[in-house]
Amino acid sequence: MGAEQLRNRCRGSLVGGAVGDALGYEVEFMRLSEIRKRFGEGGISDYVLHGGRALFSDDTQMSLFTAEGLLAAVVDGKIFEKEILPYITTAYQHWYYTQSCPPMKKSGSWLTHIGPLWARRAPGMTCMSALHDISMANRAPVVNNSKGCGGVMRVAPIGIFAAAHRGVLDLEHAAYLAGYAADITHKHPLSTYSSMALAMIVADCIAYGPVDRSKFRFIVMERTFNLLGLYFEGDEHLAGLRALTARALDLAESDKSDADAIGELGEGWVAEETLAIAVYSVMRYIDNFEKCVVCAVNHDGDSDSTGAVAGNIIGALLGYRAIPEKYLRNLELHDLLVSVADDLGGMSDEKQMKERYVDHKPYNVNHLYLV
Repeated sequence: MGAEQLRNRCRGSLVGGAVGDALGYEVEFMRLSEIRKRFGEGGISDYVLHGGRALFSDDTQMSLFTAEGLLAAVVDGKIFEKEILPYITTAYQHWYYTQSCPPMKKSGSWLTHIGPLWARRAPGMTCMSALHDISMANRAPVVNNSKGCGGVMRVAPIGIFAAAHRGVLDLEHAAYLAGYAADITHKHPLSTYSSMALAMIVADCIAYGPVDRSKFRFIVMERTFNLLGLYFEGDEHLAGLRALTARALDLAESDKSDADAIGELGEGWVAEETLAIAVYSVMRYIDNFEKCVVCAVNHDGDSDSTGAVAGNIIGALLGYRAIPEKYLRNLELHDLLVSVADDLGGMSDEKQMKERYVDHKPYNVNHLYLV
């Protein structure tokens, strides 16, 4: 793959996730009947702007902090998942401060210099509670059995990085890192497995996209779930996730309506349902970014998270240039998202990377509102 194709797909995945997030954030707590009453029978398909911007939620915020932790570790010479994980944990603590403290620049986090990232965007309570415990002086252990979608919705940057740097982080180790990253706050195996699966799907979609439905099914079922089956043979939770995801693929090729099909898969409040709804939306609208994310957000459940994950995948497949201009024009922190995607894809030069992730100085984002 050429450098420009790689850049296009890395940008597509990160920015695409933010687009799906911003579209769904407006209707996150609405039932489908309410969405249709407000926006028409087709549901929401255009941004609702606030101060001229389409705002994204904690999903994209945390994805950015995942990227910051991962890249800080790599620039520091860490290449194994257990070495990288403490950096990601620290990055999540920095995100936690943005949601719970007055704005102030944090040492070791250039993202905390970006004023809009201190906006509180309905942060997930499991994430907040877990990171509160981690941030305490005695670093209390996180104890829960949560499989909420707060883990899976933030790990796409690991898949993006793996696609661009297979020699540093191969598919297997990227999967484990994504699972460990989700496990920082969400301790249920289905959160772990869903996050592992998403990172692998994103990495392969960048590497092999664009693809047709047959190849996408191969990536999801043969590549992702067959590999996961080798790691966790006989695990009942993984078997359930595989069955639900296979059902999503089958429903996408059925004659059922999107509303009825998604209704069978769930509402997306938990990790396995978020992944399944996203996979369904990508499979059904595999050659159309807009139709995919619109499908992914118009349902009864957690619209921003299902939109974000669907956007991560379809953006990886089709690339940044396939995202309609209307979704790019007013997207909050668009330029920052593109820049971080280029960092993940290895497009930034060594000076840029050092300034961002070692010296922790914002680079080329001075036009943003800094704290």
